[in-house]
Amino acid sequence: MYLALRPPWGGHGTAPMDAGVVAEAPSDAGVAKVKKKRPGRRGGARQPGGEDEDWANSGGGEETEPPRLVQLSASDRALEWRGDDTSPPKQSIDMGGGGESRALENSEIQSVIASQSAGVQNCVVQAASNTDLAGTITVKMVVEGTGKVSRSRVQAPRYLHNQGLLSCVKRELAGWRFPATGAPTLVTVPVNLTVSRG
Repeated sequence: MYLALRPPWGGHGTAPMDAGVVAEAPSDAGVAKVKKKRPGRRGGARQPGGEDEDWANSGGGEETEPPRLVQLSASDRALEWRGDDTSPPKQSIDMGGGGESRALENSEIQSVIASQSAGVQNCVVQAASNTDLAGTITVKMVVEGTGKVSRSRVQAPRYLHNQGLLSCVKRELAGWRFPATGAPTLVTVPVNLTVSRG
């Protein structure tokens, strides 16, 4: 499957643009395949009953049966929100002319997401392993004026939530650091999930 992050990060209601593929995993991601290597011959004629024949008769080789996809019901595929309340925080106005207080700019948000989003992408890849799920997973977060993420919620198919997607995403977001602007900002990150063909 493919993952792509799309702006707008601040969720101002404008139509998101495709940002391209930033992470990729096959539908059997997370399943380790052990490949056997055929021992090489060191010259001379092959002897009956030798190493090569034993290997050939053992059923070994590099062919492994791909894991079966998880059969998902309509309920498993249903989108649902889970997580914290991410309603826009109340703004307070400082009339005393204190330090600057502003929301994060799109360029600041994009820079952080570009450098720190790999962990969140891995959470989605792991949760969607061995499925044919496709669509948009939406992550909403409140970034406090200090630059730390305080609250977050995720919209995703129920199956992904049941695989621990929310707790994994929250754990990753706890390590994100945005510029400190003195004011909270609501950030929305859409993640495209597409099944790879081939």
